[in-house]
Amino acid sequence: MGVTQVVRTKAGDGFETWDISLAGAGLGGDAAPSEALPLVDEALEAVGEEPLFVPKVLSVGEGGIKASVFPMPVGEIASSAPFPLGPVKRPRVSDAEVDEGVAQLVAAHGTFATDISRTQPRMGDTVVIDVQARAAGGRVEDLSRTLSRFRVGSDELPGKVTTLLLGMRLRQSRRCELSKGWRVKGELGDGGRSRACELKVTLRDILRLKAPELTDAWVAEHMPNAGSVKGLRAIVRRTLEDEAERKAHDELLQRAAAQAAGRVTRRPDHDAVAAMAQSSMEGLLEQVHGGGYTLSEYLTSRQTDEAGLRQMLEAQASSELSRLMALDAIARENALEPADDDFAQAARSLGQAGIESPREALSASLGRVYATQQARRACANEWLLERQGLGR
Repeated sequence: MGVTQVVRTKAGDGFETWDISLAGAGLGGDAAPSEALPLVDEALEAVGEEPLFVPKVLSVGEGGIKASVFPMPVGEIASSAPFPLGPVKRPRVSDAEVDEGVAQLVAAHGTFATDISRTQPRMGDTVVIDVQARAAGGRVEDLSRTLSRFRVGSDELPGKVTTLLLGMRLRQSRRCELSKGWRVKGELGDGGRSRACELKVTLRDILRLKAPELTDAWVAEHMPNAGSVKGLRAIVRRTLEDEAERKAHDELLQRAAAQAAGRVTRRPDHDAVAAMAQSSMEGLLEQVHGGGYTLSEYLTSRQTDEAGLRQMLEAQASSELSRLMALDAIARENALEPADDDFAQAARSLGQAGIESPREALSASLGRVYATQQARRACANEWLLERQGLGR
């Protein structure tokens, strides 16, 4: 089985519909879209295109695949010569940060008790609450709970519950409305329906965490890899230093890419900017509704209107697209090919840091062409730093 023909049809606003014909019997009408992704990759490679977004498989049939693709705009850069990035601060981890990290590790082994000195919760506090949730079809089981322990600010309940709790006092009850689309632990609740509903939240208790006494004997028993308090502090310091190094490196990458974007000789076309802005808007709406808010509530909190929000997203999209076009141009002009470290950096920038085998994981979830494209940009970004002696 392989791609024999690709027929491209303009679908409007820069998107194209690709009809991909396959040799042999094809995938079959019951094939999942994920099974078609490698063949979409083959089609992209056959026509020499890279996508702006992950291609969307519209249908899979006996005769082939129908996919929606937005071709990546091709940019040129005036120069990739080194340009000073300005002062580069060396990452530093203070003793106070180490103390805090150790305290958090030890606290995970602590026990909760009522905090009689508090009447109003703060972000990060653990509280005991009752929640009654009703929608048009009746009780909402995913949200309704009694004497439930909840960390204020976690995603165990929609974000609007956190907002409600931060304005409440002990033994107080308050009501709010959740818009359709709310999420629990990142997933649509209510069996996927996530109906608009009314909540009644009662704050029963505010808890304090009593951590165990930190001694060499306690560390040896519960954290044998550390062995002692001194060993635990050393491990925490190394972990914090590694994270500080990664953050500092990410900041340098952003600065280098932003400078490269300023050298793009052709600005992004309107359709691509509009498509990226719309994608950002859809992602934002998912976050807003996931917290149980309406768009009007979000706009009020940001002191703007929808037109102002879209204008801001378009400005951000134009800047981001210039950055991507610049990195693509640098990679193309210097024949750069990504290594495993570049796939790991791409995974980090896509919010998937720490996954095992990032090359294979990104290719499986995003497609080989898109994953390689992201890693190649990471490689180009790193190349900019290496030219100034600031690489990995």
